Amino acid sequence: MLAIALILGLISLGLMCRALFALAVHALPFFVAVSIGIALVNAGGGVGSACLAGFISGVFTLVCGRVLFAVSGSVLVRGVVAAAFLIPAAIAGRHAALGLALLVGPLPLWREIIGWSGALLVCCVALRQLLGHELRRPSRSERDHDQPLRSLRL
Repeated sequence: MLAIALILGLISLGLMCRALFALAVHALPFFVAVSIGIALVNAGGGVGSACLAGFISGVFTLVCGRVLFAVSGSVLVRGVVAAAFLIPAAIAGRHAALGLALLVGPLPLWREIIGWSGALLVCCVALRQLLGHELRRPSRSERDHDQPLRSLRL
């Protein structure tokens, strides 16, 4: 019985880490959506309208951030957008790793080491996801191939 509990615990830990890595880049839109929803409820709006406004603002944040990151040629703009997405992901990763470390119960120094290494790992995974969703840009050969057609279109 103890072996089954240990195996199921390890499987659930792996699934939780997989979900954390898959959703890491969505920490900023989730934060924006929850903040807008709570602000609307506190302002006296209904729960339905707050949920709808939160959902729309979260989707808007995700789409605008991804498009701005993919389209921008400026390193500064891409860095600011990447930092805006990666800092909440790192915070979420640190808290998740720290929570797991508290379950195991190591010394406080090791808890902090585990927490910060979790933040770094989740931040790297979120950066990989952010870089993986770039818009496809035409290569030099495709641009050269289309050049004669552009010159014909006066």
